[in-house]
Amino acid sequence: MNANAEMRMPLLDMAFYLLDSDHSPQDFTLILHLRNPPSVDRLQAGATSAINRFPKSGSCIERNKWVWREDMQFKLSDSTSAIETFIEEPFDLRQQPPVKQALISDGSGTRLVTRFHHAAADGLSAALWLAHQLNVAYEVEAVDRERAPFVEVPLHRLPMSVRRSMFAFNKASDPLWTSQSERSGSRRWLTIGFPASDLQKACRRAGGFTYNDLLATCTLELFSQWNSICRGGTRPYNKRIGLWMPMNVRRESSVGFGNGTSRIRLYARYKSAAPIVEKAREVRRQVSWTSKHGEWVVPDISWLTRLPHSVTRPLLRNYLRRSSVDMATGVFSHASSWIAHTGKAFKHVEKIECVGLLHPRQNLAINAATHGGQTWLTFTYDRQLFSVDDVRQLAAMYEQQIAMAQQELV
Repeated sequence: MNANAEMRMPLLDMAFYLLDSDHSPQDFTLILHLRNPPSVDRLQAGATSAINRFPKSGSCIERNKWVWREDMQFKLSDSTSAIETFIEEPFDLRQQPPVKQALISDGSGTRLVTRFHHAAADGLSAALWLAHQLNVAYEVEAVDRERAPFVEVPLHRLPMSVRRSMFAFNKASDPLWTSQSERSGSRRWLTIGFPASDLQKACRRAGGFTYNDLLATCTLELFSQWNSICRGGTRPYNKRIGLWMPMNVRRESSVGFGNGTSRIRLYARYKSAAPIVEKAREVRRQVSWTSKHGEWVVPDISWLTRLPHSVTRPLLRNYLRRSSVDMATGVFSHASSWIAHTGKAFKHVEKIECVGLLHPRQNLAINAATHGGQTWLTFTYDRQLFSVDDVRQLAAMYEQQIAMAQQELV
């Protein structure tokens, strides 16, 4: 077995660990609806193998390090309990590893529910972990019986980078409107789906933007319309609408278990009456500019990881509470490329839901996944900030955006 049994926490790992709180849990959940599910024993064998391949997923935090816990035995829960109950169980990374999993079978079918603390893994890492587990469970890959060494995710850098987009407003983006301001820390979600293949082809035919750009544009439009309606406006509201969009910043796009994700911010800088194609092209222009100029570059402040948490935790939280820090109106992510990196591992997956995390200044996260010609969007919200009817209305408004896009493009 490899000798190194610990690793200093990289900056992004530590940031998510220090931001974690009862009112803003920094974990996310992937819910895979399985066709012809393997046995619990086979899934357990796959999970054990994945932990050996990605040792951070079997480690705990001691001071500023990930430390392998030989005594920790991963246990996949075979349950009929509500998924909400499973998702609300707290994480204590000093006492338990950053991955929890349950296989839930009921009248809705069989769902593999996996929670990842973001201190250990981003969405791509979660997909790699699950892909290996499923490949072992379905006997496509052999079991990894030896623990691999800890390896830090190498991040892409630029000689020069900007901290602020040229498209940013002169003040931080407006938050998404809610009737309440106090958070419960209890997340709920709603998932909708629609066919993707024709829209993907139509985006390629139109040129100048991608399918991901179109989905991001629909999200900006949704936020703009929601704020307009809730503020009693009669015209579309796009005063300061911004989108927080995660971006893979690995040197090698599909290599490395951990945190290789930064973010860019996009803004509703187009005319509200413009066609959807024009709006999507403006979004692509912003994506291209921010990618080229490095708004996504993770600052080189690794010295923070050497300070005690009692010092770095208040520093980080107070910085992000500043009104001048633009946390955008809401979050949008789209998992398509990282699913493609898993090969055929997800061929038994019929549907994907992603229950996202919510920063204290972000009221809604929309996490999309495209797989097998279908796109699913999961709306994650704090149940004290939005009612079920609110989120149903938001989902219906997004579906209207997609319908308008289909009329214009297909």
